[in-house]
Amino acid sequence: MSGLPCVRFKHMGINCTDIDLMTEFYCRVLGFVVSDEGVASFGSRIAFLTQDAEEHHQLVLIAGRPSEVPFNTINQFSCKLDDLSTLKRYLTVLSDHGVTDVAQVDHGNAWSMYFSDPEGNTIELYVDTPFYSPQPCREPLDLTHSESEILARTESMCRQRPGFMTREQWQIGLRERIASTRR
Repeated sequence: MSGLPCVRFKHMGINCTDIDLMTEFYCRVLGFVVSDEGVASFGSRIAFLTQDAEEHHQLVLIAGRPSEVPFNTINQFSCKLDDLSTLKRYLTVLSDHGVTDVAQVDHGNAWSMYFSDPEGNTIELYVDTPFYSPQPCREPLDLTHSESEILARTESMCRQRPGFMTREQWQIGLRERIASTRR
């Protein structure tokens, strides 16, 4: 088998029914900035958003999505946060911005919050844990507990699941698997 080129996720696009509402939401609630905006070659308004000066855009919003389409083609838009304290702080930020549909989830390998943007697209804010746990794993998480309590609960849960290892152990094995596909 020939080696595969490395593919790194860098951005995603969302077709919007109300691009102004969506742009305002992602900037106000998640801290994105508009790096560019205009009209796409196919005639729809488009906005490029980023949180990283090294990345022109991490999110592209495109006007013109019909409101009557019942199926949302986006599963989720996931943003990694710096640490557990930031995730805990975001619970307050979301509440302060009127976001009420927040689901707190312990995946074993990550602590996550899921919520919807104004057009029903699922957003995940997450932090990696120091553990690996086979997926799928979806256990309750209570971000009102202390960081030490959350860490201890997650470690206990992960150690009871088959295939437990530290994140570092898992990453070593994964690096080897990835490297083997690129030889």
